[in-house]
Amino acid sequence: MPTAYARNSLAKRTLDYENTKRIPNFFSSLPFSFSDVKLGHDFSIPTEPFLKACVNVVGFFDALNSSAFTPVKMDVNGNIKKLQQKYSTDPVAFETLQKIVQQEIKNNTTRVKNSATDALMWLRRALSYICEFLTDIKNGERDLSVAANNAYSKTLKQYHGWVVKGVFALAAKAVPSYVDFIHFVSVDEDDIEKPEYEEQLLDSINITVTAMSVIIDVLVDFYNHNDVEVKAVY
Repeated sequence: MPTAYARNSLAKRTLDYENTKRIPNFFSSLPFSFSDVKLGHDFSIPTEPFLKACVNVVGFFDALNSSAFTPVKMDVNGNIKKLQQKYSTDPVAFETLQKIVQQEIKNNTTRVKNSATDALMWLRRALSYICEFLTDIKNGERDLSVAANNAYSKTLKQYHGWVVKGVFALAAKAVPSYVDFIHFVSVDEDDIEKPEYEEQLLDSINITVTAMSVIIDVLVDFYNHNDVEVKAVY
């Protein structure tokens, strides 16, 4: 479970980030990001801001400029839609992600087809994949195929059968080079020539993955505590 220190540290880095003149990039220019998702004192995650952040970060797959990620993007968008539909039925009752899952636990519907609990579990796993991929890049990995495979092994691979593993293997081979990637995530290609662009891009990635990690950790703890994590292979 993230500590108050971790949240305060993230807030300080975000403030420092905002107070410095920045060169915009995909991550810093998101209309709504995970840094904007404010957790409750009990680590409750507000549903609407979380879903807004998810909708925006899905564009990351477009930044990879590969049609091989289209099935992955479609799956992520499908899970977002399921949660949006659940939330829309009663925004007050389902104001947090935890309340959505708790309602399904109470009704014994967590494992029914298209349950919100299942959708959130798979969405969280996809976010973990994105987070691990970006963390590798932030930490210096410049072969994006390696980063993609590392992220998949750490997050999604254990839950996939051979067909889906094949999809991800193909996608990992199709990722762009690091040089092309930093072009794809630029807002203005002329900015790429500026000496501070790459450093600021990596700083933006760090802000993103730090905020994502806090939310992912809260959800993992919540699912495990309530015994609703499904380990089956699909």
